[in-house]
Amino acid sequence: MFGLQAVGRWLYWKCGTSTADTAGVYDLQSRKNVRLASAGQAFLGDGLVAVRSGRALAVYGLATGTAVRQWATDTAGLVAIDPRDGSLAYTTAGQAVHVLHTGRPAAALISPYKNVTTRAETDSTPLSWRGEWWLSEPAASWKVELRHKGTGRLVATRSGGAAQYSIAAKWDGRDARGGLLPNGSYTWTLTAQPADGQGSPLVQSGTVRLTGGTAVWRDHVGASSLPDGIGDLLSVNSAGTLTFHRGDGAGKFSGTVSASGWPASVRAVPFGDLNNDRCADVLVRPGDGSLRLYKPACGTVPKPTTPYTALGTGWNQYDVLTSPGDLTGDGLPDLIARHASTGTTYLYKGTSTGRLAARVTLADNWKTYKKVVGAGDINSDGIGDLIVQDRYNNLYRYTGRGNGTFAARVKLAAGWGSTYDTVVGVGDITGDGKADLVARDTSGNLHRHAGTGTGTFNRAVRIGTGWQTYKALS
Repeated sequence: MFGLQAVGRWLYWKCGTSTADTAGVYDLQSRKNVRLASAGQAFLGDGLVAVRSGRALAVYGLATGTAVRQWATDTAGLVAIDPRDGSLAYTTAGQAVHVLHTGRPAAALISPYKNVTTRAETDSTPLSWRGEWWLSEPAASWKVELRHKGTGRLVATRSGGAAQYSIAAKWDGRDARGGLLPNGSYTWTLTAQPADGQGSPLVQSGTVRLTGGTAVWRDHVGASSLPDGIGDLLSVNSAGTLTFHRGDGAGKFSGTVSASGWPASVRAVPFGDLNNDRCADVLVRPGDGSLRLYKPACGTVPKPTTPYTALGTGWNQYDVLTSPGDLTGDGLPDLIARHASTGTTYLYKGTSTGRLAARVTLADNWKTYKKVVGAGDINSDGIGDLIVQDRYNNLYRYTGRGNGTFAARVKLAAGWGSTYDTVVGVGDITGDGKADLVARDTSGNLHRHAGTGTGTFNRAVRIGTGWQTYKALS
């Protein structure tokens, strides 16, 4: 005969029928087994167990990791226990009913068992994200909230009324209006109210990564064919090979996707998704002064033979071409360009036609800045921002207002990055939903400055060597 009972984090087990057979209680929290000297009929509660052997009834506490006898008596008949507060009822001779209050507070509502997937893919059938939680007692109501990890914005809610001993929820990667959400990290939080009104609500949370949603700025390739919401770095070598270095979500790069055959003078600018195909696009200046918009399939790099949209000529006049993401609040990526001789800096707004609007002057003379970097949304307001470094190595932030202009600059650091020859806004490469910077020094070392999500960056962490072999990083 085998016996099995479960209450919260405690699992009672028994093998055999005699008192000499093995029995115990396994603690799912500490992952330790509490052996029971007596293997009679057991009644499990939260943190205690009552065992009846013949007429003898004993209560053992389990919290110390060993069975400690706390109370004992004789019983003539029925025994029952409240699994939450340990109250014990038993009968003696003459069918007298006794109730023993052990003095334990009512057990909290917990979910000792759960099965929650860590990925959600909008194109999968059935949907790959599902959360299931098994409860220690019924819930009066429950709610699951899903939020964007970087911004904390609530994107979806699932809820229900009274549940017996389990809760199940699923998510299709869309917001409350049915719109696809951007790829990347989201947090789920389950809140369940105990049905008896005793104790605090059950609260659990975790992270889910969405793929197959809308394209995220700087996310071009992933571990699979679908972008994963993690930023990527584009390099060009002296042989004219374009290579995407895939962000691994842990602050480094792992794996590459390349395309050769480009002229060594090629200039490539990772862009957002301008044609709404859920794949990020790339601007390419091949060296003849023209500019092209390539819309490669997800997970690929533009080849010279890939179809493109011509965006005109005369683009060699600019020594800065960078995309900070969406500057105008329309959900489309935009381009910043600086005239090499005058320093005049322009905005080229992305349009729904798949082209760039006529340029608009942003600043008359930014020649004082030796670096102008499209940094993405670094303050978590949904609008792209710029990072600039002046000739004295002061670092400043220009925060996008959402109307194609920038707020007054804010100084972030002095004496910053004097050894850096390249600084790139690569989006989120750490998996926390916040935009990061990478920088290459003159020795070829690659460094990460992790974004805080508040418009600032953490100190440099070296993440690679030998990057001097690349002619350009963007």
